[in-house]
Amino acid sequence: MKPKYKLKSWVIICVYIISIGAIVSSLFLVGKTLQSKTLSYDNLSYVFRGIVKNNEVPVISNSNEDIIKPYDSEEVIIAKNFYDKNDDPKIQEQSLMLYEKTYMPNTGTLYSSKNTFDIINILDGTVEDIVADDILGNIITIKHSNNLTTIYQSLNEVHIVAGDVLKQGDIIGTSGANKIKTDSENMLLFEVIYNGTNINPESFYQMDIKDLS
Repeated sequence: MKPKYKLKSWVIICVYIISIGAIVSSLFLVGKTLQSKTLSYDNLSYVFRGIVKNNEVPVISNSNEDIIKPYDSEEVIIAKNFYDKNDDPKIQEQSLMLYEKTYMPNTGTLYSSKNTFDIINILDGTVEDIVADDILGNIITIKHSNNLTTIYQSLNEVHIVAGDVLKQGDIIGTSGANKIKTDSENMLLFEVIYNGTNINPESFYQMDIKDLS
């Protein structure tokens, strides 16, 4: 019987090295090929077709000359004034909202009444959002122009839906309660955001509507 041929150890090592080199080279070539065929970021727009989220709310031109208040009841009073950082410290103290042992500046005006009152849209606009909040009740956000938004909080009933186009004076809901100030069941916390900043609603009513476009 012929003796079996046995490869020398150095030959086996060479074969392993050549094999590994061939595998690495193949992977490199495959990677280069895939990279050349991969779509660039600019060509991936088709992926998002049909999944477009519309964040733009139509801006409505104001057809009225005067700004009205968000209520028409003579029984409504101011329960908490707007917190103005330039006010006297004593006035600022009275404009703080207390909730669960935490004081917060009032970013709007809190209105109150003994009886239920209607909440009124103050200018032509589009309903941007409606949410139910555990602390502040129902909240309606209305966009009036590119730089003006109003927020109506603590509503009980809501008579509109998101996307509605409203006219000045339209009734959007009724007064309700919140968990920040609990001495009345008929409240409205009204905020005005102008150029991205909360402003005093009581001063806002006196502004020239031509400046709000």
